[in-house]
Amino acid sequence: MGECELCGAVKVSVKRVRTGKTEVAACTRCIEKMNLAPKSEAPGLQRSRAFASAPSPRKKKNDIMTRSSKELAPDFHKRIAKARSERQWSQQQLAKRMAETVNIVKAAESGKQPTDGVVKKFERVLNIQLMVERTAEESRHINAGPSRGMTFGDYLNDLR
Repeated sequence: MGECELCGAVKVSVKRVRTGKTEVAACTRCIEKMNLAPKSEAPGLQRSRAFASAPSPRKKKNDIMTRSSKELAPDFHKRIAKARSERQWSQQQLAKRMAETVNIVKAAESGKQPTDGVVKKFERVLNIQLMVERTAEESRHINAGPSRGMTFGDYLNDLR
């Protein structure tokens, strides 16, 4: 039995609890009213950890760059510039119609790969196809140099 340092109650059971940066002896009534019960984690921390650790399945589903059947056309920048010039739009006009900055349009036309969302906007505003069917382009060089002939390993790789 002790004295509550918060309400002054005498001959009550007290517990040591933190209030701000200090530790006081408080009765159960004060602990409940002032919400001083020890917390296992800060409010919202557990939720944010669960949110950060769990991968979002929605992102993967909507990520058109990772779809196995389609990929960004190698000449996407030429397609964008051609479609824009056919409509006689400046880069500023295209950017305004897409609700993007001019730098995004300039970067895409210079060959920098745009994000998925920007690719969709280009396709919608210009009415063009930037995502094409994935092609299997594979080339092998059996003879790597003048000093190396075909090895047994090269032969086995060709059989597969």
